[in-house]
Amino acid sequence: MVGVPRRMPSAAVRTRERSQPWTYSTPMVCAAAFIGSACLLPMLGVVGGLHHPAAALAAYCTLSLAVGLRAHPRAVPLAAAVCWLFYDGFIVHQQGELAWDGCTDVSRMGLLAGAFLLGTTIARASNALRV
Repeated sequence: MVGVPRRMPSAAVRTRERSQPWTYSTPMVCAAAFIGSACLLPMLGVVGGLHHPAAALAAYCTLSLAVGLRAHPRAVPLAAAVCWLFYDGFIVHQQGELAWDGCTDVSRMGLLAGAFLLGTTIARASNALRV
């Protein structure tokens, strides 16, 4: 038994628990995206962002990144779709009308999903660096 290091079983369990970042469930992430999108609309209306779709898309991408910090990657498509529905219905087509613009909407959804994925990647990378 000389030279064989002994490890406490609880130490292995603790390191495994800390290696995964704490994330919300998928319904909670979608609810956060819904509430955040609903709260972002009046703020954009006050600053005039409703008339500038590119600035509004940047604001929605920032919201997506912030929500993505506590999201699991499997929640990304649904949360991106929620943000896109608000953006398309109230910013692009005004009055809550939804329409599909083809490649333009695909790129908008890609930007929103990319912002969510960037948020989850940042959270996991920072957690990995801490461990």
